[in-house]
Amino acid sequence: MVLGWLRSKTSRRQREAREQATSRYSPEILATFRKAEEALRRVEIPGYDFDIVSSGVVKRLRLSGDKLIVFLDYFGTDPSCFFCRFINQALWNTILSKAARELEKAGIKNVEFVDYATGLRLEYNKEW
Repeated sequence: MVLGWLRSKTSRRQREAREQATSRYSPEILATFRKAEEALRRVEIPGYDFDIVSSGVVKRLRLSGDKLIVFLDYFGTDPSCFFCRFINQALWNTILSKAARELEKAGIKNVEFVDYATGLRLEYNKEW
């Protein structure tokens, strides 16, 4: 049983090569998405040991020209995201400013955060 599970796993390089071969996106766009995802995985929700990607807060990434648009589950309508509905405005401001800083460190400077459910742009204080 365990041997079958190990055989089914592929290396990261094999998965990336398969993605590039079957993707409709260019390698540059895929690299930008990977950089963005890695940067957002470094943003933890204060008080929890979850990052915003694996917790389900980040729903989608989109590139529009040179702008990266990050869709977030701001209102916590996802039932699998059990703590989203408890995050208050100050905490959201902290999360968004940390995410913007991490993306900037990764070389992605033009970023916009959008609520996934409503499509509204999320404002935040960049100094937090």
